[in-house]
Amino acid sequence: MNLTNSTILITGGTSGIGLEMAKQLLALGNTVIVTGRNVEKLKQVKANYPELHTFTVEVTDLKSVQELYSEVIEQFPNLNILINNAGLMQSIKFQNAEPEHITDEVATNLNGPILMTQVFLPHLLKQPESAVLNVISGIAYFAFDKAPIYSASKLGLHSYSQSLRSQLKGTSVKIFELAPPRTTKPMFKGSAEDNASVDRVPKMPIPKVVEKMIQGIQKNHYVIVPGMSKLLRLVGKIRL
Repeated sequence: MNLTNSTILITGGTSGIGLEMAKQLLALGNTVIVTGRNVEKLKQVKANYPELHTFTVEVTDLKSVQELYSEVIEQFPNLNILINNAGLMQSIKFQNAEPEHITDEVATNLNGPILMTQVFLPHLLKQPESAVLNVISGIAYFAFDKAPIYSASKLGLHSYSQSLRSQLKGTSVKIFELAPPRTTKPMFKGSAEDNASVDRVPKMPIPKVVEKMIQGIQKNHYVIVPGMSKLLRLVGKIRL
């Protein structure tokens, strides 16, 4: 798939992998839109990268997503790529976890991408060439008990992406998945013991993850598994 002169929307684009995606895709000559729910972070991103376009959205709220859609399509009618990157990772111990913490994580990691895709899909289907990329995780492929809801919700997103790809076969919309490994800006923060265990896992530089993503999209590799994620995917298959 061509990644030049496209119009790309990235959720969760104010930091980490999302921001790096925005920077690298902008450098390729694309129009790039980043979204987030933190207004101050969006202002900072705009100040640092004036060529980026910023919008506020709460991906777990249908009304907010619909309002984003109306604003974006009015200003950027050629939008043809949606990247669902927004995510939330929490250290959860089921014995004392608050129910709302669990529902927040599922809403952000699974409901959010599904809502975004469903609202934007009719528009994407009208484009000559378009795509949805869902950011899952290397730990979607096996049960990661230190962040179990993150692991489960990302596995759910992987399953959803497979079904979406199957149903949209033969249309103009390609469905990609990116399964990042642990990166140089890790999301996991738990107990000292859990952190020490996770710290043994090698980190991959975020720019390298995004480079692999871009190469995968350009080659129409629908499931992109950089670095240690290849091993995690294999481990998951062995466990099954």
